[in-house]
Amino acid sequence: MSFLFWWIVGGVVLVILGSWAWKPSKATRQHRHHDETRPSTKVAKPKGPSRAKQRGLRAPASMGWEVHEFGDNAPAGDWVQWKIGSGWFDVQGHFNRKETVREFLRLATQADERGEPFGALLNPEPDNKYDKNAMQVIGILGPHEAPTSRVFLGYVPADVAAEVASFPEGMPIAVELKKSRIGEVDVILNCAGLWPPAKQRRDLGFEKAPSKPVTRVDENALEKLDELIERMNAMPALTAKQAAARQKTNRIDFIEDDEATIQRKLAELEADRSPSVLEDPGGIKQYDNDLAKQVEIVSEGLDGWERSGMTPAPYYSYRIAVILSKQKEVEPEKAFLAAWCRHFSEVGIGQRYADLVERARKKGAIPPA
Repeated sequence: MSFLFWWIVGGVVLVILGSWAWKPSKATRQHRHHDETRPSTKVAKPKGPSRAKQRGLRAPASMGWEVHEFGDNAPAGDWVQWKIGSGWFDVQGHFNRKETVREFLRLATQADERGEPFGALLNPEPDNKYDKNAMQVIGILGPHEAPTSRVFLGYVPADVAAEVASFPEGMPIAVELKKSRIGEVDVILNCAGLWPPAKQRRDLGFEKAPSKPVTRVDENALEKLDELIERMNAMPALTAKQAAARQKTNRIDFIEDDEATIQRKLAELEADRSPSVLEDPGGIKQYDNDLAKQVEIVSEGLDGWERSGMTPAPYYSYRIAVILSKQKEVEPEKAFLAAWCRHFSEVGIGQRYADLVERARKKGAIPPA
């Protein structure tokens, strides 16, 4: 009985000890549970840009662009940039020959630094099945007249080539290398399109000179001018002191003047300062060669002079003299200048007033100084 009791007790103890040894700690259970529930992660290797993306890549300067701005390499003669966009263009279509283009540009850079001849030529390609206006850009080493090396660099952009095709037949054109940027992936080449200066284009018959503005002088305008001259000759001439006194009389006194007087003087002052032509949205320049309009403006200026002593702006009087001179109206110009100087040669302050007085002296309208 005693032996059986202790045998049972020993078995229970062994079972308890076995259970305790097999059961993991709470921390171990939590860690195991965390590992079991964590999703699996695949480690991916860094992936470079696709070949398609590499084709359009423009590397920043920090990635090693070789940049060179070329010196003068235009062919002999007088050239200016043609009026297509800015005059510059990017050479197109050199993707499949980048290494060849890179090599040429490096050689051209060396030639530029050494002062050796280099440049480029334009070669029309009318048989191009994609664009009848296509134009090749050919890089050259050596003089333009006898290159030692020729390299096909690419094409003039299609929109630029289309405008070049609209030039008159036989128009001289040329090209000049301006700037190259050589990167690890791409090559960018800027060129300037050239043609002769405007005068040469006209002399060669490729362009017509722009028509000069027609000076509108008629008998009616000359009659109005005569009336203006008669008016100035009949007006009493004021000295500088008298003109200042007239201005003082019409000066606005915001303390002594009543409201009605202030408003009247303000309106007169504004009218004297701003001729009616300024209300025209086209502005004064459109009337530079219109004698009748210039006479009208000067007449308005005289109204202000008589009313408030405000000296008329000299620009319009000067335009009258210029118009008459262009039309060989010698005597009317002298008569106008003499009448104008009678009033404003002493009181007018500014360079344009002085110019009018000097012009009057040269034309014999007033005695020399």
